[in-house]
Amino acid sequence: MTDECFVIVNLLAGRGRCRRLWPSIERALKRSRIAFRHVFTEAPGAAIEIARRAAKDFSVVVAVGGDGTIHEVATGLMGSSAKLGIIPAGTGNDFVKMLGIPPKDPLRAVEILQEGRTKRVDIGRVGERYFVNGLGVGLDGAVAWRVFRSWRWPMIAPWIYLYAAVYEALCYRSTELEVRAPQWRHSGRLMMVGASNGRYLGGDFRLAPCAEVDDGLFDVYMISDMAPLRRIREIPKVRRGEHITLPEVQIKRADRVEIISESSLLGHLDGEPTEFPAGRIQIELLPKALEVIAGK
Repeated sequence: MTDECFVIVNLLAGRGRCRRLWPSIERALKRSRIAFRHVFTEAPGAAIEIARRAAKDFSVVVAVGGDGTIHEVATGLMGSSAKLGIIPAGTGNDFVKMLGIPPKDPLRAVEILQEGRTKRVDIGRVGERYFVNGLGVGLDGAVAWRVFRSWRWPMIAPWIYLYAAVYEALCYRSTELEVRAPQWRHSGRLMMVGASNGRYLGGDFRLAPCAEVDDGLFDVYMISDMAPLRRIREIPKVRRGEHITLPEVQIKRADRVEIISESSLLGHLDGEPTEFPAGRIQIELLPKALEVIAGK
């Protein structure tokens, strides 16, 4: 296995931000002591198979992009011995905040890659799919879908997550859900449920403000329904992580959790929109399943 890094660059990440940043990132890589090859990807999901193939020959596979790019590359590395490197160049860049990698300084990320310090992080799995940062259903799933549909409106790009959160807070209709873990159960009309590995989601929303990526447990947030205007009023608290004192909010911990619904649910994996069919969503945590190059 070569000591070269294999770099996967998602030119679509950050609605073109990665494309603009790549020339300076490439120059920084060339100035460093890092030997690398790189490939561009512009098709959703393509980085999974590229990473899977690269993991057979390269000891480090680097994701250049946002949380969606990290999600794909990490998925492709599961089951291999390859390490994940990250150079953030997306919109939210939430996962790297848990790794000591500055979310808005890709050149510092190159330095961290060169320093080569690693840590092992937990990974979530639902069915045959994986996630590094978090899974959510309900309102936050609807927000992920709203963000996905709104990229064609460039005028709101800087505020896209906040716009989507406000829109769905006004429009989303909660549903009856049951949430089960080995040590506890919760049910009711819930606005959102999520299993968080990291603290930050959706560009700095702190839905699980005490989560750690290497503690062997999800922080499972369950938020009961609220009137639409109250939802809007509480958004700043969610951004600061202060919502956990609200009576509608419960956060419990578990390494396995099951969400049961009689209807299909809008959801997300690491911010990437998905839809879960009616029935049981079975989620498990794989402790320290991936080695990541980190700044701390």
